[in-house]
Amino acid sequence: MKNFFPETVVAFAISVFGASVAQATIIDDWNTVKAPAAPTLKPVSVDTSDTALLLLDFNGAQDPSKGPCNTKTKPRCIASLPKVEKLMEEARKSDLPVVYSITGGATKGDIATVLAPKKGDAVVQSGANKFINTDLEKILTEKHIKTIIVTGTASEGAVLNTAAYAALKGMNVILPVDGMSSADPYAEQYVAWHFANAPGVSAKTVLTTIDQIKF
Repeated sequence: MKNFFPETVVAFAISVFGASVAQATIIDDWNTVKAPAAPTLKPVSVDTSDTALLLLDFNGAQDPSKGPCNTKTKPRCIASLPKVEKLMEEARKSDLPVVYSITGGATKGDIATVLAPKKGDAVVQSGANKFINTDLEKILTEKHIKTIIVTGTASEGAVLNTAAYAALKGMNVILPVDGMSSADPYAEQYVAWHFANAPGVSAKTVLTTIDQIKF
């Protein structure tokens, strides 16, 4: 049978279609991704004898130049304050240690007024991982803390790095998703996905909401 596809035509087709395939990038693949289903949020009962509440980087509410929790860059953080305040009050009633962090250039006076530290509350100052270059680990160890409830902003910064570090060190993490915030809901979503699925941290983390935490 006569060959109706000369070698030159075949070679041309391979070069054209092969080039188009080669030009596809990982970004093209990402453009087809659909968001996974939201993770299951579970009720959790707190063992008050060995649990601490972490309030991370809630500074800036009174003055946006003093931190990330402000109406200009992270209004979602401001919106989370009533819920976080409720959680803090419940924690204090149960005598849980409350530990704060602030970002560089801030003081504890820059923490949102409704979450203001009380005398004796520890305040550490650091970058995204609050265990790095601070005495946070020592503070928790001296108080015999095995579980931390982590709230704060940004979800993809202080919350992700601090909570993941703790989980990888063997601590239990309670993560109320309505107590963490970012400038973009996608960041909050991917942090929740990370703690629900990532090796090393998912087994140590309970994703929940503030109303589902019982002391």
